[in-house]
Amino acid sequence: MKLFRIAAMLAVGVFATAAAAQFPAKSIRIVNPFAVGGGSDTVARVVAQKISEYSGKAVIVENKTGAGGRIGYEFGAKSPADGYTLVLTDTTYTMMPALYAALPWDHANDLIPVATLAQTPLVIMVTPKLQISSLAALIDYAKRNPGKVNYGSAGLGSINHIVTELFMRETGIDLSHVPYKGVGDAVTGMLTGSVDLLIISVPGGTPHINSGKAVGLAVTSGHRSPALPNVPSAVEAGVPKLIAGNWFGLTAPKGTPAEAIEWVNRQVAVALANTAVRERLLAQGAEPMVSSPAEFGALMRSDTQRWTGVIKAANIKAE
Repeated sequence: MKLFRIAAMLAVGVFATAAAAQFPAKSIRIVNPFAVGGGSDTVARVVAQKISEYSGKAVIVENKTGAGGRIGYEFGAKSPADGYTLVLTDTTYTMMPALYAALPWDHANDLIPVATLAQTPLVIMVTPKLQISSLAALIDYAKRNPGKVNYGSAGLGSINHIVTELFMRETGIDLSHVPYKGVGDAVTGMLTGSVDLLIISVPGGTPHINSGKAVGLAVTSGHRSPALPNVPSAVEAGVPKLIAGNWFGLTAPKGTPAEAIEWVNRQVAVALANTAVRERLLAQGAEPMVSSPAEFGALMRSDTQRWTGVIKAANIKAE
């Protein structure tokens, strides 16, 4: 009987090892809580396509939008923890606990880190009618004219809103907020002269800066963006603590097997090492970002703490 038990245990162990070695046995889907064509969608599809090519396993991006990303995140958090459902997660995820009184999933535990994909800084841009060409000049003007300069955002609690609050806190200036129903409307507002300033993703701001319809003052990072080489970093511009941007990564439902997480992380690293992938992301203003699951988890926790402090200090509530 004892020998039978040992044999049975060995058989189970061999089966489990074989099953793990065969992952993935079917297609993997990446749930994107945001719209088709956005920055997160572009990054996810570029990486997913390369993983499919390299591994021979289908990786499909599926958009589940609505409620500021909460619909997609909840769906992903409550999906089977088998390794076949991943969730495209970005910086805004770390802002949610402070913006919403309650979330229908455990924010800290129900989605676990798998791999980072890319990061993109934001760019501070102003309308040419201000006749301001440097961040220092803007800060000086705003200090002399408190509340006179207004800024647009994609709405209360949007990343544009929150990062602009951080900008005001770090520089001691007072800007007037003009919330819109989306970033597209906010851009239109600036281009038509309704607002003076907008802090937007580098991919979103680059066309308008290059065309001369907006003036780029600084990117919110410690170094210049390859997409905007003539725009100084916030550090160069004299605001060293204005380091903020949007990172994109993959998370998975709590309980996902370690073998699946390791496989995906390894495949992402290989995809991001591909020259064509890197060039395509850089052309979009996104910088490839490789990390271990542990490093990604540390980033998520530190950003949650950081943005919670900014949001609470500014008393921001989501729409």
